[in-house]
Amino acid sequence: MLYTKISPVGIDIQIQRLQTLLFAKLPAIWGISDTLYECYGRCYRNQKDEGYVAEVYKGNNEYKEVYVDDRISAISFFGLTDQTIDMNKVNKAEVHLIFWVDIKKVKPALLHRGDEEVRKDVEQIIKNKYGFQLSGIDLGIENVLRDYPGSLESDKVIKYRDMHPFHCFRFNFDLLYNISQC
Repeated sequence: MLYTKISPVGIDIQIQRLQTLLFAKLPAIWGISDTLYECYGRCYRNQKDEGYVAEVYKGNNEYKEVYVDDRISAISFFGLTDQTIDMNKVNKAEVHLIFWVDIKKVKPALLHRGDEEVRKDVEQIIKNKYGFQLSGIDLGIENVLRDYPGSLESDKVIKYRDMHPFHCFRFNFDLLYNISQC
């Protein structure tokens, strides 16, 4: 499922462009139904008792945590640091894209842990698209969720961790965007 905003503005326009591209290409590459890929736009870093967690806004003052779900093949969402820098009408933001993938479901023919193959599929789609400049890739659940330390306490995250067949990874970007063109 592709979860988009009805009328995105500002940075959400750029994020939604890349989000839509991912959703258009990954299910075909992985040979999965698009109903088995939950593709979210920008999530929010919300404070809970256990710390900050990643949540998407559902509407009606409700949020949903976006973490691994063993019923589907993949989940992705974007996050944004609190910092944006105004550079004479061009803004720079640090954006990240987090994936939770069930490798057995997206690469069933592989006899080994296909984490590199899964990341390469995504990287080939996102590289240098729509102003997103890849600055790094994080592996390991503590690195991937470093902005969401409360998530590490979640039963789902603890249960599935980053062990086969599940894999989590994070692409970090610098995004330059012009607000007047958004």
